[in-house]
Amino acid sequence: MKRLLLITLAVLALGTPAKGYADIRSAEATLSFADQLFAERDYFRAITEYERFIFHFPDHGQAAYAQYQIALSYYMGDRLDDAIRLFEKFADKHPADEQGRQALLRIAEAYFQKKDYTQAIACYERFLRNHPDAPEADATRIQIGWSYLRQGDWRRAAMQYDSIPVSSPLREQALWLSTEAKTYPAVPSKSPALAGGLSAVLPGAGQLYVGRKYDALLSFMMNGVFIWATAEALHNHSHTTAGVLLFFETGWYFGNVYSAVSSAHKYNRDRQQGYLERLSNQYGFSLLLDNDRTAALAFTMRF
Repeated sequence: MKRLLLITLAVLALGTPAKGYADIRSAEATLSFADQLFAERDYFRAITEYERFIFHFPDHGQAAYAQYQIALSYYMGDRLDDAIRLFEKFADKHPADEQGRQALLRIAEAYFQKKDYTQAIACYERFLRNHPDAPEADATRIQIGWSYLRQGDWRRAAMQYDSIPVSSPLREQALWLSTEAKTYPAVPSKSPALAGGLSAVLPGAGQLYVGRKYDALLSFMMNGVFIWATAEALHNHSHTTAGVLLFFETGWYFGNVYSAVSSAHKYNRDRQQGYLERLSNQYGFSLLLDNDRTAALAFTMRF
């Protein structure tokens, strides 16, 4: 009986470590496969594997890492609203951790990618309040400057660039950007109000003002034909015909004014976009992800 009991205990003792070792290998294999999918940019399959890892090993030391990677996979897969939601949750849960800090940056970057520059600025500033001495602090200030530039607020953009400390490795680039930001008022623009007013006085004149010669000619001819036809109908006492023609001419006339205003806005957007693209190409700056899945700074200057 004693011998049987000793054998049973020995089997149990040998079996328990074996099971624990198998669990460890299984956890490592699951996480490794998820990382491989992420590296291959198969982000949504990676999410499934990270979630599988968390489900089976919720108390594992890498569980927080897997949660961060799920949010990052949504970010890299352009599911920005999901990424923001998960990064917010992660940052609240891990405020003092390295990845918690990175989560705050990712939230701001996601808003920037969404072109919600007001929210992006608020999130970048939140990051600076929480982590004023972080290695990414100066890069974050530059990103705030880019956000202001995207909003057309070149004064605040220049202030952000000028705030980069002299000791910062980004100081020289920031000064270049500050100088460029101050040239924003020189970007060619057209007054939408003036364009609309010109077309109200003379159909097509507003389109000509913004350089749309074909649209100007078409607007002038169409309105001219209807005005002439309406006048002829009145001259011949064809009041019903004149009323119909006047109805259509009213639509053409106000359409011509609206077109002139819209053309001026489009002209301004195109010139501003060209200005920003030139700056981005010459002084491109971004917070990127390096091969080790940690935040890296990238700055390019082209001449």
